[in-house]
Amino acid sequence: MLKMNLKWNTNMNNAFYSVIKIDESFKKIFEQFGLPLNRTIEQGFESLAKIIIGQQISTNVAKSLSDKLKKDGMLNEKKISEASIEKLKLYGLSSQKSSYLKNLATLTIKNEIDINSLNRLKSDEVTNLLIKIKGIGHWTINNYKIFALQDTNAWPSADLALQEALRQLKDLETRPNEKEMEKIGIMWEPHRAAAALFLWHFYNKVKIEKADYKS
Repeated sequence: MLKMNLKWNTNMNNAFYSVIKIDESFKKIFEQFGLPLNRTIEQGFESLAKIIIGQQISTNVAKSLSDKLKKDGMLNEKKISEASIEKLKLYGLSSQKSSYLKNLATLTIKNEIDINSLNRLKSDEVTNLLIKIKGIGHWTINNYKIFALQDTNAWPSADLALQEALRQLKDLETRPNEKEMEKIGIMWEPHRAAAALFLWHFYNKVKIEKADYKS
């Protein structure tokens, strides 16, 4: 994958300041921690594959698995399409995720999907295209939209860290579920991705502070 100097684009940067005006809570995060860190990723198979690998596991574990594949030159559509499920499992992937990755790789090799051209589609068109692929759900799609496509209104409402961040930020008694997150997110449209990034930013900062306190 070609390395590029990626950063939040103008639309996303504008969305940060727009959502601050909508919700005082984000203004407080901004004043205390600044803008969300640059976590942009390149468009393409590798990035989408990494998000699939990260489904329902911790960020650290996901990075470790991806790094192993990358080190061996495996994290591309050609190598994964040619690899057996058994070989992929040796890297720590489950049978299910190995199958998902092989399926995506095969579709890419056969030109049945062009991941690199998703930025030319409307947001709902991206969703309609990717949701048909086995192993890709709304969480994966919205994360790809935020970090690779910089869709300012993408909203991964099923993300547990996002739910917990909102619970802490708004001092809620219980962590909101996916359906409740969808309702809450309406107030931040069309800047929900900026809201999500602020919430993750807040969550990560609070986690670090708690870890420092315990040590």
